[in-house]
Amino acid sequence: MSFSYMQTDVNLTFCPYSRFRLVSLQVDELQYCHNQDDLENQLEDLPQNLDEVYERIVSGIHKKYREDALKILQWLSFSARPLGLDEVAQVVGVVPDLDQGLCFKPSRVSSDPRSVLMICSSLVTETDGEVFKKKPPMSSQ
Repeated sequence: MSFSYMQTDVNLTFCPYSRFRLVSLQVDELQYCHNQDDLENQLEDLPQNLDEVYERIVSGIHKKYREDALKILQWLSFSARPLGLDEVAQVVGVVPDLDQGLCFKPSRVSSDPRSVLMICSSLVTETDGEVFKKKPPMSSQ
């Protein structure tokens, strides 16, 4: 399975770290099983590769927040330094403006910075007050 990210093809099937990431994400799927039946059903329905896992994660983001999630992931991907949770929460307030190019709209920012972690699901993590984008494994070429 391949997907194109920033004009670079990445083959997730043969990435050396992809198995670890796949298992980590599969374990995330199992954490909500509270009884034997739930566990058995979830085990049968686990995604078999990273493409399926990421597709499930992205499709699990409410449509209303997909644009915000993309904006957050872009800022985390291209920031010069790790960003604090409060900083990342402000990102959704940056909106296009016909006159200025971009402007800051405070009403778009959630009062709870932890909403970033809910919107981006298991695509980002917080460590010591800084938010990081969980990186897909790089291909070995």
